[in-house]
Amino acid sequence: MDKSSPASPSGLPAQLGHGGVRLFVRVQPKASRAGFGGVREGADGRVRLTAKVRAAPDKGAANSELCAMAAKAFGVAKSAVSVVSGSTQREKTLWVASDETKALLDAVTAMLHDPAP
Repeated sequence: MDKSSPASPSGLPAQLGHGGVRLFVRVQPKASRAGFGGVREGADGRVRLTAKVRAAPDKGAANSELCAMAAKAFGVAKSAVSVVSGSTQREKTLWVASDETKALLDAVTAMLHDPAP
């Protein structure tokens, strides 16, 4: 594994950064129901949170829905969530900006144990 994509030491699909958390996600667009699911290993060997969005991957609609869904799940403003890599791919990295990084990691852990429908 290269140094540019280290696996999260905790086995979480998230990594602490300065002023926020990187969230590693595998997205399924055009799903019948939207929500976060379990985890799976990505093509790069990184653990990723699975997410289903109803929007089609057209003109950023799926990315917008994913960011809004993450903002709601983590209790932050929509403007605090952005796609930082993989904007045209299924495997994406989200940046969730917040001073409460421990609370965000706790929310990711809780989501893994009790995913939303």
